[in-house]
Amino acid sequence: MPQLFLANRGSASGLIDESTALPSSADVTILDSRLSERQVRDSAVSRQHFRDDHGATPGYARATTGSISTAEALYWTDIGGVPVASTSQGALRRIAHSKLDDSRVRLALCTNLPGFLRHLPFWEGINAVAPGSTLTYHNGRPKVLDQAVAADHPTLDLSEAAELLLAELTRSMERRILSYGKLSADVSGGMDSTSLAYILDSLQEESIYYHAGTDDPHNRDSQYARRAASELRGQFTELESLTATSGAFSEFDQNIQSLDDGPLAWAGNSKHLGFLLTDASRRGVKAHLTGVGGDELFDPLPATALDLLTTPSWKAGLRIIRRLGKMQRWSTLAVARAVGSNVNFETEMLRRIEAQAGNIVGPAEAFSWAPGFGISKFATAETREVVAQKVKDALTQGARPHHKDRFRHQMTEAVMFQGEVVRQVGHAYEHLGVAWEAPFLDDAVVRLILSLPTDILVGTRDSKPLLARATEPVAPRWLFTREDKGEYSSDLFTEYKKRRHDLSRLFDESYLVDMGHINADAVRDALSMPVVSTDELFEIEQLAGVERWVRAIQ
Repeated sequence: MPQLFLANRGSASGLIDESTALPSSADVTILDSRLSERQVRDSAVSRQHFRDDHGATPGYARATTGSISTAEALYWTDIGGVPVASTSQGALRRIAHSKLDDSRVRLALCTNLPGFLRHLPFWEGINAVAPGSTLTYHNGRPKVLDQAVAADHPTLDLSEAAELLLAELTRSMERRILSYGKLSADVSGGMDSTSLAYILDSLQEESIYYHAGTDDPHNRDSQYARRAASELRGQFTELESLTATSGAFSEFDQNIQSLDDGPLAWAGNSKHLGFLLTDASRRGVKAHLTGVGGDELFDPLPATALDLLTTPSWKAGLRIIRRLGKMQRWSTLAVARAVGSNVNFETEMLRRIEAQAGNIVGPAEAFSWAPGFGISKFATAETREVVAQKVKDALTQGARPHHKDRFRHQMTEAVMFQGEVVRQVGHAYEHLGVAWEAPFLDDAVVRLILSLPTDILVGTRDSKPLLARATEPVAPRWLFTREDKGEYSSDLFTEYKKRRHDLSRLFDESYLVDMGHINADAVRDALSMPVVSTDELFEIEQLAGVERWVRAIQ
């Protein structure tokens, strides 16, 4: 639920006048640095809404903190000298009557936009608070208190780390059961959501479990999901396949009621989510659990090997690098250059905005600070200039990596992207009354994983060894010994083939072309090709998402 925070300045009813369009769902808190510790504790449970006449007395708090993953992000702006903050860009946009930030739309066209740019708001005059930081009120102005994303890496073995992880996930579930009552959860058949379902099942008997398969005959997730369903105590519901509901290249789901926080990174699954959350709401569920964040925390990345090279487990790092190079058919020399590269974060960002799109490839991409980041090949010269300047400005203002090592930096970036998905889904479907929750993205879990020795995440025969060991008391071993992994890109190719001509018509009268953001000829050339690569398809999907979003909010 989006929350609105007002800095302490006079009476609460005087901070926003009668003409202001205040979201009826926004919880209101006065930020006041004068509160005692006891008052802060007492106010934490006091959440009152403004009535239509704004006569309700708001709660008070000394500070509010966003999550590391950005599943809960904070923004603020200034209204007539009064600082106003919110967990929703949309709430501030409506109050401040903000205009769309043209430069931020151009940034949204970049592939794999890094976090220091992705966190920038889409509306003029609105400021973002750094992920995981605290916003407070001091000497008449908002003040941001930065917090460390992770502690120093303690010396823990696998069993100790697994015990801590299970304890955190169990506490996470217990808090949600206490807050929401009956929960529902995904059972995709994959390791992440399904392992969470087993933890939930150990705590709550009458949970509801949802699964949606795919028409791809090579994807065996549905087999594993049904096997899990036969062991879980709750109700199991299969929804229409993800292939049938895929919406990456079609209109947004009609149930979506908030688009103010940016283009939908999950547009392809919007119809599926609409069906799921509507059904869960009808059945009295108040929160739905998803396994989002599991791949980002527990699957080894290429950069994992880089960090292993600096530890006593350096031989394991070499094995991973050799195996990856062989699978990708990279030359030994190219791999050696990439692994030995000491290019810093700032230099890489500057190289990327000066290079042609897709110019950084192979091991140089995989072992970099920002894999996949580049200016869109559809961008106009003006867009390239604007993006380049935004990157330079951010670096000048102190943009830095989240961690000194590329592995933890990449992991944090991936977690923050998934947090954005969770935040957007929560705002878009808030009216259905079912919170979309991702336990793996809880701060306590993220901090724990980032603080662990790297070799804990690799080195056993199980897939995702830490998660496998952690859930051993509640989840079956077969879940982590499968040799394949569900692949869903075929659904995207199927939809693209079906809707390619519709996309061509969409861009015949393109808002982005009219705004001078993209090159119409480059888009037409791309859409004229009956066969595209996976990377090309993802960029077309992203472009279509930004185009539809701009149309929807204009």
